[in-house]
Amino acid sequence: MGHLALSNTQTLQLVGSLVLLFTVAHLLGWGARRVRQPAVVGYLLAGLALGPSGLGAAWPQLASFLLPDHGGSNLLGAVIEFSLLMVLITLGAETDVPLVRRLGRRALGITTGGIVLPLAAGTAVAYAFGPSLGIGNRLGGAVLIGGGLGVSSLPIIARLVDELRISRRDVGQLALATAAANDVYGLVLLAVVSATAATGGTALVVRAIVGLVVLVALIVLYGQRSVDFVLEKVRHGGPNTTGSVAVAFAVAFGAAAAMQAVGVEPALGAFLAGILLGRSRFQHGDTLTRLRSFSDAVFAPLYFASAGLLISLKTISSWNRVALVVALFVVAVVSKALGTGIAGRWARLRPGENRALMILLNGRGALQVIIVTAGLRIGILSEFAYTAVLLVSIASSALVAPTLRRVAGDWEGSEDEQRRLAHEQRIGSHLLVREQRLLVPELPGTNPGLAATLFDRAWPDAAELTVLSSVPGRDGEVFPDVARPVRWRAAPSAQLVEAALEEARLGYGVLGIGIAPTTHGLPPAVADLLNRSPLPSVVIRPAPGHGERMEVPHNIAVATTGTTAGIAGEELATSLAHRHGARLHIVQVMPDETVALSQRRLMSAAEAPGGVLDKATDRAHRAGVHPWIARTRALSVSRGLLDYVQGHGIDLLVVGARLRRAGDAPFLGYTVEELLGSPLPVTLASIVFPDVPPEDLDQPYLEPK
Repeated sequence: MGHLALSNTQTLQLVGSLVLLFTVAHLLGWGARRVRQPAVVGYLLAGLALGPSGLGAAWPQLASFLLPDHGGSNLLGAVIEFSLLMVLITLGAETDVPLVRRLGRRALGITTGGIVLPLAAGTAVAYAFGPSLGIGNRLGGAVLIGGGLGVSSLPIIARLVDELRISRRDVGQLALATAAANDVYGLVLLAVVSATAATGGTALVVRAIVGLVVLVALIVLYGQRSVDFVLEKVRHGGPNTTGSVAVAFAVAFGAAAAMQAVGVEPALGAFLAGILLGRSRFQHGDTLTRLRSFSDAVFAPLYFASAGLLISLKTISSWNRVALVVALFVVAVVSKALGTGIAGRWARLRPGENRALMILLNGRGALQVIIVTAGLRIGILSEFAYTAVLLVSIASSALVAPTLRRVAGDWEGSEDEQRRLAHEQRIGSHLLVREQRLLVPELPGTNPGLAATLFDRAWPDAAELTVLSSVPGRDGEVFPDVARPVRWRAAPSAQLVEAALEEARLGYGVLGIGIAPTTHGLPPAVADLLNRSPLPSVVIRPAPGHGERMEVPHNIAVATTGTTAGIAGEELATSLAHRHGARLHIVQVMPDETVALSQRRLMSAAEAPGGVLDKATDRAHRAGVHPWIARTRALSVSRGLLDYVQGHGIDLLVVGARLRRAGDAPFLGYTVEELLGSPLPVTLASIVFPDVPPEDLDQPYLEPK
């Protein structure tokens, strides 16, 4: 194994070049952000500063030692190739495929218009000036330059959209969806052109194209299921960030190697692997966040700075070449804006949205680096062509932010859009009722349809619902009151609780448990599950006389306490009231005069301005619900709630509880225990938060401040 070791000189060269690239890239990236530019612009400029036009001209000896052949050494090149794969994994994981589907024809039309015209115009100009650009393969090089000039950059646009805080605006969603489609188009174009230009025989070209089609088909048909299967196995026994990261690397490297084996650019494989990893329902919550952090902090600066190393301003050696670079810039910007604008009008975008999109989609940088670097490596682009395309990318991206701020800086969007944004912001801040995976285990003495109905009526439509059952043949079964699709999972009948606990650790957010209306207390299997569950749970018991189904509530009461579980209960009640037009009663039970003075003082603090009841009312108002506020006095909270629901025609009572343990048995607090043990005349929904350390949860549920 001695041949794998590096010499002292090689080690110094590799480490020194990485330190230099990393440090200067971060400094200039920080400077770019200070002037409200994307950091990638600073990374590219870092490479320019360290390349032949900067360090190479000022201190050629140091440049040739640390950056031999301007970053072309095998050692540094291997690190840079690895960095590219990491950038592409996170880029693919951020591609919102459902968003692209949801925007449908508008996104497709804008993508087509924003690609076809720039591609045609850029290719025509590059082909006409092919000798001046030094293109090796005139047609292939012209198409590659046209694609490089025309494609938008998802990382650039994503950062701009985020900085302008329009990521959830219609125009922001359209820009992200279109940029994601641009990335796929650019990588496929690169794969086809590089395979065509880099191979000598027709048979090899056909093999590369057929191989690409076959690999993409296999990924589409079996990729997601395979990734889900592996990640599910990794997560058995609880969250496993290390295992999930290992799977991400294995999938990305495997896909990249398969693409390379058939003669296609491996970057496409890493990108497609990222899409599969990002869409997996078994993905650990921290995995992609950590990969993205490493990519942003280490791999992206290294890769984009290394690309800038090959920018040589010396190649622009005449006014004719200066004029050619300016011409490419004008063609790129104008054709992209014009193609996007025409497609936007066809898609009936508002004028302000259309103008913003025309500017925003001129963001370039990341994919241009990938395309022209590959073209330079396989010999169909010259150093001048490489320099010209990257200079155009840097200049056009630098102009986007200030121009777009003028157009969209103070734009608030339509009324429908503002309502949608307010709703998304509220849902995103929820403790419980949000877009997450929902699990309903079918345990002895439970009714899964009851819990599934509550989830369907209260949770966002995007929340995925799964039922775990030991009854064979139920796959595909539907519940009469549930509108959303139900995913069925099989479990052994002898170990239902253990199976439910194991399933709960596979990326779910909430458990739902329905119990019979005649049940007093908790069935033994339910008590065992709650006692060991890592997730918050919703236990629902219908009112007597309503059979096994949950009627649509008309009068909902929720007990407000200000605790995590109490606020979660408010979310559930408020969501039901908002979605079904029900009357919401926010009830606070105060101590009777016979209660001890110390307890009265403690509870009366909730009556003060800004107290628990005022905060609960404010949360309901923000959700678009105008509640009925009620204070009642009783010897106990459970007695006060029972009296209230009987006197006001309540058909659903919601209470929250933090689970505690009394020996080996779960204890839900005196209020919930008394309500579950009483013949309650209404449907009861109890929110139970687990008593487990936060580090054992994917998303810890903390007490509100």
